[in-house]
Formats: sequence, structure tokens, C-alpha cells
Amino acid sequence: MNPRERIITTMRNGQADHVPACPDLWEMVPIRLSGRATWDVMVYQDPPIWKVRMDAYSYYGTDAFLPVMVPMSERQKTAVLFRDDEKLITRAFVETDEGIDWEPYARIFEHAPPNARVEADSLDLDITSLKEVVRPNYTKVGRDYFEDARAYVGERGVVAPVVRLPCIDHRACSTYRYYDEREAVIEEMQRTGERLILHMEEVLSWEPDAIMIANSGLMIFNPEPVFRQLSLEWLKKITKMAKDKGVIIHLHCCGPERKLVEIAALETDLSCIEPLEERPMGDCDLRELKRQFGHKLALKGNLHTTDVLLRGSVRQVEEACKRAIDDAGEGGGFVLSSADQTPRDTPDENIIAIQRVAETYGRY
Repeated sequence: MNPRERIITTMRNGQADHVPACPDLWEMVPIRLSGRATWDVMVYQDPPIWKVRMDAYSYYGTDAFLPVMVPMSERQKTAVLFRDDEKLITRAFVETDEGIDWEPYARIFEHAPPNARVEADSLDLDITSLKEVVRPNYTKVGRDYFEDARAYVGERGVVAPVVRLPCIDHRACSTYRYYDEREAVIEEMQRTGERLILHMEEVLSWEPDAIMIANSGLMIFNPEPVFRQLSLEWLKKITKMAKDKGVIIHLHCCGPERKLVEIAALETDLSCIEPLEERPMGDCDLRELKRQFGHKLALKGNLHTTDVLLRGSVRQVEEACKRAIDDAGEGGGFVLSSADQTPRDTPDENIIAIQRVAETYGRY
């Protein structure tokens, strides 16, 4: 099997030739390998982030699972609020018929990753300045963006357009507003969900192999009662839409997600879920999840990002990979991966070890 076939088979909860190895190379490691400043890649798309990420997977020889945040309109733009030799601060906005719609966040990029996201109004800057609007090197949007990424990746992996569920976001003000103005928030989430359905219809028309629902920290800010009120309806709808089209639909929720795995397995048509972090970052026991829910959906995870990948020896990485395969690999339906994004300074040999163990110990 080639990497694309291996990932597709496994995320459909089937058994491939061996366990796929798909560490989460979201941005930090790929940008380090590229030698470019963070803002070159993340802001100016020079080169585009999907190319840098695929190049990283090729460098390590691992299977490539690439969720891509596809810009859907040329009206989506980025303003530079501050720059010097060491730092770039930006804020995204959308040009609408009614005027400028600013994102509530600003992003702080230093020369090396990671970047930071902060509430824009916390900055002592002109946060609505349009003096400098980014002119990216790569400007495609929508399907054209996706097709470029898919063509570049080819059979080396799977490219998955990203969608997001309506939910309370990471800002403290969003949580306060939910409790102070609950009906207004519910109505707003309903409108967001309706836009999500339109987004899904568009993305499904591209005939991707997979779609990724990316809601980092979802259950931290949306514990089960809130999740059921704001998000579950839409998770049910979009997973059914994907299933009806024969498209894999995969969910990323770092942090605690044991309850989300149960809900997704028993109440939705979700195909696969990640990153299944163990304590203290999460609350997942990989062996238990495989035993209880492995017949319903595929699992992806869950190598400890710091204790194992960043600080561990090659032998410790190999042992952790084998434990994960023992816990969840039987019968297929398991993708060996990091438990969230692989840290920037992870030794190359530790990442290479993931693929080596998957190909040998993880062979069916």
C-alpha cells in the first residue's frame, strides 16, 4: 500500500498493511526544517504552509496526513499591526459589503515558531490599522488552493480541508457571555452552524478523501452540557453529510476528550478522532477507548509530546510506539501519531523512529 491508501483504509476503521505513522507536523517542525522565518510561511505563504508541511513528512519518511485551513474568499485578508526585525503582529479581517469585519484575535509571530494568539484589544497598538495589508506570495483560495495541495501531496498522504463546529471559543469573554446572554449565544451558534453546512457542501463538492473538524480544546471550554447544547447537533449533521458522500470525517480535539469519544462513537457518524491525550493534558486511556469504542470509529494518537517525543531517547520513543500499537492496533483502525502538535525541537531521530516502529512492529 502507498501512504494515501494506508491512511484511508485505517481511518475507515479497516486494517492496512501496517499501522500508519502520521505525527502531527502542523507548523513548528516544518518551519524549523524550512529555515524560513515563521511569518514568511504563516503570513506571506512563501512558500505555502501545505508545501512546507509535506516537505517535512517527506524528510522524515512518514505517512502524511495534512489538514489544511483553506481560505474561502479573496476578501479574507491580513493587516500588519507591528513589525521589527524580531517580531510581526498581524490581525485578520474580511471585507464585507457592510465594511471591515475584524477577527477578535491578533497573532504574534517571532522569527522561530511557535506563534501566539492574543485578544486584539489587549495590545497597545492601533488594532484597526490598514496602513499595511499583507500581499502574500501565494494567493489561491477555495478549491484551487485545495487542489494545489492535493496535487503536491499525491499518493504520499491525505489532504483534509478543515471545518469547525460552533462552540464557545478560547476567550474568557465568550464563556462569560454564554452565562450572561445564553439565548443570544445560542442564536449566534445557530447561525454559525448554518454557515458550517454551506461550507461542508462546498468542501464535499471537491471530493476530498477526508475532512477534518478542528476544534482545539473543545471540551475544556464546552463541557458536555454546553457541547450538547451548542455543538452536537452540528456534529451529527456534518458527519452524516460526509458519510453519505463516502468521505472520511475526522475530529481533532486536544485536551480532555474521553467523553467526546463516547458521544461521537455512539451518537454520530464520525470516522476517526485524535489526539487522545493522556493525563495531565487530557483524560484518555488508549487501551480502554479501543476496547469500548474501537468497533465504532478509528483512533489516532497518542505519543506524549514532551516526555516522550521532545525529551525522550530513541529507545523511549520506540517503547511508547509499541505500547500504543499494543493498546489500539489490533484489527486496524489505529493511526500512530503524536498527542497534539510535535514540539519544534523534537530530535529528528525520534520522529523517524515512529515510522520505523510502525513499519515493523505495527505490521499486520
